[in-house]
Amino acid sequence: MKIIILGDSLALPRPHRIKSFDPEVDKELAVHFDETYGCLLQNELLNAYPTVRFSVTNRAQRLTTIKDIAAQFGDHLFYFQPDVIVMQVGIVDCWIRDELGGKQLVNVVEFEQHYRAILTLLQKRPETKLIVVGICPTSIKMEKRYPGILQQINLYNQVLKSGENHHQVFFMEMESYINSHNPHVYLLPDDHHLNQKGNELISRRLVEIIKAFQENVTGCKMFETDAELSYKHFIKSHEIFPYFGDNLYNLIYLSYQMQDWGKTVEYIKFVRMNQIQHPALPQLVDMIKEQMNS
Repeated sequence: MKIIILGDSLALPRPHRIKSFDPEVDKELAVHFDETYGCLLQNELLNAYPTVRFSVTNRAQRLTTIKDIAAQFGDHLFYFQPDVIVMQVGIVDCWIRDELGGKQLVNVVEFEQHYRAILTLLQKRPETKLIVVGICPTSIKMEKRYPGILQQINLYNQVLKSGENHHQVFFMEMESYINSHNPHVYLLPDDHHLNQKGNELISRRLVEIIKAFQENVTGCKMFETDAELSYKHFIKSHEIFPYFGDNLYNLIYLSYQMQDWGKTVEYIKFVRMNQIQHPALPQLVDMIKEQMNS
C-alpha cells in the first residue's frame, strides 16, 4: 500500500526555535524525523502487517498552501499512483498576517475553490483514498493577539469537512482533541506546530483508518475462495473504523448472501443514520429490500 503525505510544516521535523536554529548548537530537535507522524505511521503499519508492503512518502513542505497542493495534486495522484493520500493543509492559508494588513494568504473563498479542484481531480482515480487532517486550533493567547483566528480555523475546517463522503474522502477533525486553553499537550510552544505527542495522536488515528482499508482489501481478495474468512475481515474493518463506505457495501452484500439478515438490517440502518456514501450502495439496498419484502 502506497501512502503519500501532502501538506505544510506540521508533517515535518521541527527545531525548538526555527528562526534562530543553529545546527552546530541545536543538536536536539523538538520533533525528529523518526518522531513525525508519517514515520510513526509506516512503522506501526509494518509491525501490524509484516507481510504487506507499506510505503509512506512525505512530500510536505514548509509554508505550503492549498494553492500549492492543488497545483501539484495531479502529479502526485497520477504519477505516484498512491492508494492513500494524507493531506494536512490550512493553517498557512487561514493565518491572520500582520505583513498583509491583517489579511490571509488564501481567503476562504479561494480556499474552497482550490479544495474543490483537488476533489474533482481525485474522482478521476477512484481507487485512491484521501484522508484530510483538520486544522489544529491555536491557543487563547494567539486568539488575543489575532482576534478571530479561532473562528477562522473553524470556518476553514468546515470547508475541509464538507468534502467528506466516507467513500473516497475522509475528514479527521482535530478540534475535539486540542484545547485552546491548554494546547501544549499536543502543540509546541509556538501554539500551532505539533509536538511529539501531537504527532503520535495523528499517527494513531491514521493507523485506525488505514488498517480498516487494509482489512477491507484483504477481505476482497479472499471473497472468491473463502467467503466466511472474507466476512471476518470486513467485520474487523468495521470494528476498527465503522464509517468506511466500501467496507459497508461489502458487509451488507456478504451478510445478506450468508443469510445473516439481522446484521444486514443493522448495517443498512448504520449507513442511513451516518449518511455514508458509496456509488453502488443505494442500488444494493433497494435490491435487498425488494427481495426481503417479496
